[in-house]
Amino acid sequence: MGLNIDEQIIFLKKIDFFEDFDDHELRQFLAVTKWLKVAVDTLVIKENTMERVFYILVKGEVSVFKTLEDGKRTMELTTLKAGACFGEMSLVMDVKRTAGVITKCDSFLLMVEPGIINTSNVFLQLKFYKRFCEILVSRLILANERTTSTKITPTAPSTAPPAVQQEASPAVQPRPAPLHPAPAKAARPMPDGVISLLPKLPDKKERSSSGKKILQRKISAVTDLPINQVVGDRLAPLLRGDSENTLLLADLIQLDPVLSWRVMQMGNSSFYRRSKPVATVPHAMITVGIKNIQDALLEVITNNRRRKPFSGFKQVASAFWRHSVIVARVASLLRDVIRLSLTNDIYLAGLLHDIGILALDSIDPNFYPHLTDPESELCANLCLAEATYIGIDHSEAGALLGEGIGLPENFLDVMRFHHDPAAARDNQLSTALVHLAELFATLHGYGHCPGMTVPIPPPVESFAWVIIQEHHRPFCEVNVADFIDTFDKELVKTWSSITDGLVF
Repeated sequence: MGLNIDEQIIFLKKIDFFEDFDDHELRQFLAVTKWLKVAVDTLVIKENTMERVFYILVKGEVSVFKTLEDGKRTMELTTLKAGACFGEMSLVMDVKRTAGVITKCDSFLLMVEPGIINTSNVFLQLKFYKRFCEILVSRLILANERTTSTKITPTAPSTAPPAVQQEASPAVQPRPAPLHPAPAKAARPMPDGVISLLPKLPDKKERSSSGKKILQRKISAVTDLPINQVVGDRLAPLLRGDSENTLLLADLIQLDPVLSWRVMQMGNSSFYRRSKPVATVPHAMITVGIKNIQDALLEVITNNRRRKPFSGFKQVASAFWRHSVIVARVASLLRDVIRLSLTNDIYLAGLLHDIGILALDSIDPNFYPHLTDPESELCANLCLAEATYIGIDHSEAGALLGEGIGLPENFLDVMRFHHDPAAARDNQLSTALVHLAELFATLHGYGHCPGMTVPIPPPVESFAWVIIQEHHRPFCEVNVADFIDTFDKELVKTWSSITDGLVF
């Protein structure tokens, strides 16, 4: 069943290319473009042909390839996913296609003909070409950065694919987000002939006290961190005018680590001269005032609209934000199931536990994209890899950030020791819960390495259980292995509620 025009507009708004287009402009754009439903292994663009057509990949995945000089072998240049555009040189000049494009799965495309665009509304033309130029410039910058680290190996001969088929009104339906986590898949090696799109991995750092101090100062000076813009867009309407639903406002803020961080920063500012640190987002909202929170967050969201964390690798950004929220929710669930009485906000501790990653990414944006490489060894011990290639790990970086804004000590301890709760002297219970929540989240496929199977120690071996038993005597009589098995089964049953409201 096809989508009507309003449904098509809603669907396009989820694609980066159209993020600045309003409903009226999208309606005009759809009137002068064509939907294509394309089967897997379909040749969309053929090399050395003259065709002034530009494509936007709405759904699916395509491979961009080049035929080698012998005419028998091909080399894959890159893989494009939903939201990407290709064939753009046809809009610039009359030249033959320099590469071919073939679909890797059933896909939906928008076909844009320059002649039709040029006869449309002038304001639509300006918006379209502005966005188009931004994409070309970003690709040029990225290509320059990656040139030195690119390696090419020819692939096996390609087969001749069928021609593209056009439909006047295809049934375009966005894939629903899974309610349950997909099972972890074995790492698949990169196919021969792929040009690595990853930036060059930073050089290994020589460890010295002076170098570490310089890095610590850089981290302490970081004040602008990227947010999950999807959450920002949902939150923005509540930040204008009088907000009557403060509960919804607080809930949305606590879907993003940086927005929560910003609210906590304001609440613990010396300007308000609190006798005790502000320890929760609702408390900070009351302390600062809703209007001040609205103004500050609206500015943050507006300034972040063009931010591209992790060098634009969305799968890394999505993995980070999902991991943060899911760890927070699982930690809260563990607290409730074990029936622990905590004065600290364990949800917020879980949400902020990895915020140091964003600080390190702002200092060295070439590191974290390598978490997408199936052959990378970085995921085996992320903290060690960070210390090796950046000079400091995200646990220490997060604690440095937290100290700078005066966060309560319990949050700082969770940031420092969530990978090694046995090293924590204070706030051990919160640290242990977040540590275990991170283990469970990673086991269910929500770690920092998207699409990769990362070996982690079995939860039953964690020292965190000993800490819980020391602080909560009734748990001493619980068989830990049986508890883990029961808790994990409950996680599977309730996973839809744990992932409820996640938009990335």
